Parts: sequence; C-alpha cells; structure tokens
Amino acid sequence: MTSIRKILKTLAIVPVAMAMSLAAAQAAGYPSKPLTLIVTWPAGGSTDVIARLLAEPLGKELGQPVAVVNRKGGGGSLGTKAALDAPKDGYTVLMTTSGNHILTPLKKDVGYRYDDFVPIGQVVAATLALAVRADSPWKSLDDMIKDAKANPGKYNFGGVPFGMPHLTLNALATEAGVELVHIPMQGGAPGAKALLGGDIAMLPANASTVASNLKAGKMRALAVFNKERDPAFPDVPTAKEQGHPVYGSPFVGMAVAKGVPQEAVDRLRAALQKVANDPDFQAKAVKTATAITYLPADDFGAVWARDWNAYEPVLKKK
Repeated sequence: MTSIRKILKTLAIVPVAMAMSLAAAQAAGYPSKPLTLIVTWPAGGSTDVIARLLAEPLGKELGQPVAVVNRKGGGGSLGTKAALDAPKDGYTVLMTTSGNHILTPLKKDVGYRYDDFVPIGQVVAATLALAVRADSPWKSLDDMIKDAKANPGKYNFGGVPFGMPHLTLNALATEAGVELVHIPMQGGAPGAKALLGGDIAMLPANASTVASNLKAGKMRALAVFNKERDPAFPDVPTAKEQGHPVYGSPFVGMAVAKGVPQEAVDRLRAALQKVANDPDFQAKAVKTATAITYLPADDFGAVWARDWNAYEPVLKKK
C-alpha cells in the first residue's frame, strides 16, 4: 500500500513539474514573436507619437518587432481593457497614461483599477500647454482671464472628459474665478483639429501634441503648467509665473496586465530602461517636443498609487 501511495504521489507531481518547466522554457525564450503595443488614444496624439518613436528601438532591443495599435474610445478604457483581457504572455503591452490608467477608472466603472497592471516604467511626465490659434487676440494668460471674466461662459475649450488637461484647466478656471465651457474630445489630436477649425477657443494639451502647430505659427501657447519652464518651449512662461500656481503633468509609460510571467516583465523592464536612457533616443524625442523623464518600475508604480489616492476624492464626487 505504501508503494502505491508513493507512485500516485509521484504521478501527481509530474504534470505540475512539467507545466512549471514549460512555463520557464517559454519565458526564457521570450520574446519569440512580435509584440503589440496598445495606444489608448487616437493616432497623432502625444501618446501615439512617443509610442511610435519607442517601438523601433524597443523592438531592436527585444529582438522582435513591436507594432503600435491604436484602440481609442471610452476615455482610454477600451484599449486598456483590451490589454487586460489579452493572453497573459507578455506579448501585449500597454502604453498607459494618467487618463486611461487613473482618471477614467476613478470616474466610472470600466472593469479595471490601476493595480490590475504591473508597471514596466515611465517614459514621460508630459508638459501641458494652453494653446490658442495664432489669430487669437490673447497674447498672455492674463489676456485670456481678463476677457473670460468680462464674458462669463462665452469661451470654450476642448479636452477628454476628466483627463488631466480637462482637470488642469478646470483648476485654473476655479483659481482665476472664470467660467469656461468644456467641449468633450476623444484626445489631443482631435482637440488640435477643433482648435484650428475654430470650434473651440483654447486647448489644454500635451505640448508634443501642439508642437508642430506652434512651430509652424498656427498656434500660440499662453502658458505651460509645469513648476518650471519646459526646455523645449523656453519662451513660454508657466502659469505660476503669471500669477496662477496651477500644475498638471500627466505621465506616459508602459505596463502589462497582472499575471504576465515575471521573466517577461523583467525583460521588458530592462529593454525599456536601456532605450529610454539612450542619448540618441532622447535626442529624437526632443525633436518631437518630448523630454524623456524615465522612471523605473517601482517608482512608476508609486506614481500610480500617488495619483490614484490624490484624484479619488475629487472624481468619486462627480
């Protein structure tokens, strides 16, 4: 009887050991096929720009192509949920932002929380700029505020509902005592199109989204919402410099769903760290008006928790 028990016990262990060996072998060979990098916002926006800039060197570092796929909609929740529901094999990576990762799930139940994901690393802490058309009569933030005070509710702005640009401009309006009308947008790129088309009077957006129009003289930036001026826009004063201490710096980084093998997570983290700290990559990013502000996984995860706890009391009241 004892011998039979030993045999049965051994047979029970064998499948588990084989499964563990197979998982380890698969992870050790990771990646063995192309990866998908999901962007939850429209093509041409700031997140899309940095994702496409990142894809080629990241693919070279990993030894497999990285394809950028835009899955827009739902305040970034559709693409985020797609990344969460994909096979947990490390081949679907999320280009995540403050909007889809923190603000949208705090506003409504979208089927995920920030901690349903594992951080790979932060790539950017973006600069928010307040842009107007070049033919706008406003030459400064003070010009806009004075005009808005004299005409309550007359002027509108575009932004993803309860995204960082929307919340930041709301904070400015509250601080300055003006009434501005919010026009919902699906992302920064549609917002820029609406501004140029005259559908909105101003656009708070990631600076990289409006950089080409600023350089082409089609738009003017009234302010950035950093603590200090952005080196890419040295002539644009901060809101604080103009008497309005309002800040907004949304993150952009990489994440995968919980359940992805640790070996794959570690490989992605090492690859992103190498690429993000490469001077050539950083120089290319600056040309798109994006300064790389890399944070390793643990620090990036701490940003998630910090922002979730900071915005939860605000957005849960909505």
